[in-house]
Amino acid sequence: MKNKGETLADILNKFRDCYFFLHNTKDLYIVEKIQKEGFIFESQLPHSTDRVNANEPVEVSYFLLQRKDYGSYTVIIAIPRSTYELYATISNNKDIGIEEVMTITEPYYGDNDELIYTLSPKHVLGYFDIIKSEFFRNELWDPEFSNFNDFSSVNKQPGTGRK
Repeated sequence: MKNKGETLADILNKFRDCYFFLHNTKDLYIVEKIQKEGFIFESQLPHSTDRVNANEPVEVSYFLLQRKDYGSYTVIIAIPRSTYELYATISNNKDIGIEEVMTITEPYYGDNDELIYTLSPKHVLGYFDIIKSEFFRNELWDPEFSNFNDFSSVNKQPGTGRK
């Protein structure tokens, strides 16, 4: 019998050409909000998520064990490698952080004086219910989506106000 990490790794392996970032939460309504409105994060995506390799079930299992206190719902962000590499290229060419390329809203300063960004719900693959070992796919996830068209040639500037 497979453990929950192996089960999740098998699910992720069906979406081979993606980079995966996982985030745990306790409330299903938060998961649903993220799937509809996008994933809001502070400073850098790795500060709020853990990047995992679907080919390493032990790594996925370790994530689930380490983050179990954060909740039993694992939000799965899946960004196709080609899209992520496009974001990285734009980031390098414009000499800005990759988060500024990925965000779908103007960044603003949060309560910790860190920039707050929003990742499109089209990059949220779905979530994994750890208790039931079930995957639920986000109907808005779009492997063809790229924020590049929204970014255009305009440099986004960090917002100065607080929301």
